[in-house]
Amino acid sequence: MPGKAKVLTSKEIQTVLKVLKTPRDKTLFLTGLYTGLRISEIIAIEQLDVYTTRGGVRNVLKITRLKKKNTVYSNIPIHPKLREQLERYKKHLDEVVQQPTDWLFFAADDPTTHIGRIRAHNILTAAFQSVGIEDASSHSMRRTCLTNMSRAGIPLRTIQEISGHANLGQLQEYLAVDPADSHKAILSLKY
Repeated sequence: MPGKAKVLTSKEIQTVLKVLKTPRDKTLFLTGLYTGLRISEIIAIEQLDVYTTRGGVRNVLKITRLKKKNTVYSNIPIHPKLREQLERYKKHLDEVVQQPTDWLFFAADDPTTHIGRIRAHNILTAAFQSVGIEDASSHSMRRTCLTNMSRAGIPLRTIQEISGHANLGQLQEYLAVDPADSHKAILSLKY
């Protein structure tokens, strides 16, 4: 689909996970796949957004989005597979982080700031290219998440609440149509 980031298959996701080298990069990738957040939203997540003061993973990720004249809040439940990765990542953070940091995805050269959007995009793009996945980008995680929720029959209004799209028209532009869905739709006609 020209101009739109590729929706990843389960096999492609597993392949990418094998080539991502660090716990940070794997967590970054899975956070996008299981939340539908934009890369700029993912990198801005603070540790207290994800972890309790005791170090456990929260049940819900609360995201604040600034939209023109108002602030929009999204409460995204944390998927069990993302929870497992976040638990592993927390252990990693506790072992390797020398200087305290607020950021979940801190910059390697300066833990007082988060990883840059371009850096995160480049890490993911390099992983996609290394396994030969064409047309994939950091936006593929968002499109994959939202499209798969739609294919699972989740109401569009619920997906919109998670994605933060201003209206359903914007959301529908995001969702990929599977040719198998079109075939299934035609076969569903019973006259």
